[in-house]
Amino acid sequence: MSCSKIFSGDLPELTYKVLKYLQNNYSTLHSCILVNRLWCRLVIPLLWENPFSIPTKNYNFIIIYSHNSNSDFKTKL
Repeated sequence: MSCSKIFSGDLPELTYKVLKYLQNNYSTLHSCILVNRLWCRLVIPLLWENPFSIPTKNYNFIIIYSHNSNSDFKTKL
């Protein structure tokens, strides 16, 4: 069976359902990104669904967001 037939069948939908169970396990999802292109395409939207819910001790992203935002947005904050 060719690779294109596998990816055009039910495999992406079934893989997505399995990966959806791991939605709150961020370290496992990050590992899944490295498996292959299909898994990467399926996992990236899960990780970006709610990016601020990922627990982290690194708060540098606040500085980066504030530095790159426009002045109107900064005044609203």
